[in-house]
Amino acid sequence: MLSTRLILLCSSAALLVACAAPAVKAPAPSVAPEPKVEVPAALAALPPPSTPQQAQKLAIAAADLLETGNEDQAKAELQRVLAGDPNNKLAQNLLRQITADPVATLGRESFPYTVRATDTLSRIAGRFLGDIYAFYILARYNDIKIPRQVSGGQVIRIPGKAPPPGTLDAEPRHTDKPVAGASTSPAAPALPEPSAGEKALTSADAAEKRGDLERAYSDYRVATGGELGNDSQAKAEGVRRRLVQRYTLNARSAFAKQDLDGAIRHWDRVMQLDPGNDTARLEQQKAMALKEKIKSLK
Repeated sequence: MLSTRLILLCSSAALLVACAAPAVKAPAPSVAPEPKVEVPAALAALPPPSTPQQAQKLAIAAADLLETGNEDQAKAELQRVLAGDPNNKLAQNLLRQITADPVATLGRESFPYTVRATDTLSRIAGRFLGDIYAFYILARYNDIKIPRQVSGGQVIRIPGKAPPPGTLDAEPRHTDKPVAGASTSPAAPALPEPSAGEKALTSADAAEKRGDLERAYSDYRVATGGELGNDSQAKAEGVRRRLVQRYTLNARSAFAKQDLDGAIRHWDRVMQLDPGNDTARLEQQKAMALKEKIKSLK
C-alpha cells in the first residue's frame, strides 16, 4: 500500500513539473539576405582619381564598359569617379542612366528607326537626344544588353514624336539640344566625340581591367597607330608580356593533358607575340613530333 502511494506521488510531481516547464518556441524562419552585386576586387581596391582630368578619363572608360554591357564594373568605376570628383557631370549622367527607369525618363511615346550601317547608339543618341553619352539609357529603353552590338538594319525605338516623313532619310544633323519628347532631366553637356585614338586608349584600359588582354593589346596598338610608342608603349608591352605568360601556361597545360593540337596552337600564339622565343619554338616542335609519331602508330 505504501509503495502504491509513493508511485502516485512521484507521478503527480512529474506531471506538475511538465506543466510548469516553459514552451519551447520554434526557431524563426531564416530570411535570405538580399543578393549583393559583386564588385571586382581590383576595382574596389583602386583609389579615387586625384584630379578632374583623371576623373573625366575614368568616366569615359566607364562609358566604354557600358558599351560592352559590363554594367556592374562601370557602376563601380563611376562611383569611384564621384568619390574623387563629386561634380563630374559625365559620371553623374551615366550613373543616372544605370539606375533610372528608361520609360519614365524618356517617355512612352516613340517611333521606329532603322539603324544605318555607319550608326552607333552614341551617334543615334546624339542625333535624337542631344547627348552622345545618352546611349545607355537608349539601350535600356530598347532592352539592348550590349549597346556596341547594334548593327545596320536593326529596328529600334526612339523616344518622342516621329519627325516629318522623309527627314529620317536625310543626313544626321549634329545638335547640342535635345529633340522634342526627349528627356528633360539634367544631363552632361554634349561633349565632342573622342577621336579614334582616344576611344581605343580608353577601351584598352577598360579591357585590361576586366581581364580581356587580347582586346587590350589590340586597342593599345590602335591607340598608337600600330606603333608601340607614346603613352601606350609601356602599357602595351606589359600586356604583351602577360599574354606570352598566359599562352605559355596554356600550351604546357594542354601538352600535359595530351592535347597536342591545343599545345601547338598556344605555342603558335606565343611566337606571334614573341617571334624570338626559342623555348616556344622548341616546345612546339616537340608537340608536333609527338603528334606525328602517334599518327604513324595508328
